Amino acid sequence: MTNPCDVWLRRRGIAHPVITPVVRNVLLFALLLLAAGAAAWNWNVWPLWAGVGTAMSAWIFWGLARFFLRRPLGEYSTAVLRMVLLRFGARMLVLAAIVYAALVECAAPPFALVGGLTAGFAVALATFATASRPQRR
Repeated sequence: MTNPCDVWLRRRGIAHPVITPVVRNVLLFALLLLAAGAAAWNWNVWPLWAGVGTAMSAWIFWGLARFFLRRPLGEYSTAVLRMVLLRFGARMLVLAAIVYAALVECAAPPFALVGGLTAGFAVALATFATASRPQRR
């Protein structure tokens, strides 16, 4: 299941041997939680809103990975820093609108959103720890 996802990510510019598994695992985990939440909507809304939180963290990783993997390491300057801050600010405004709509308009449980964000970042950290470990032979 990971090979088609890796090919899909590589076509979109995410082709680093450590970053690709991180983005892939967070995306797959977000899709799993969203599917579980859609299936369990009549019983419990927590998995869906946790999936929304995980999808927000996946979007953050996706955007940062695409931005930083498109440029070679020597091309960074203060203009790139300004662009990163501008894109980060725009992404935070969109996420703030999503959180506002989820909490106020849809009455989502706040702990489900925070739990989803935390779970997404935990999956990313665990994947990074295992992917960046040197391979033993």
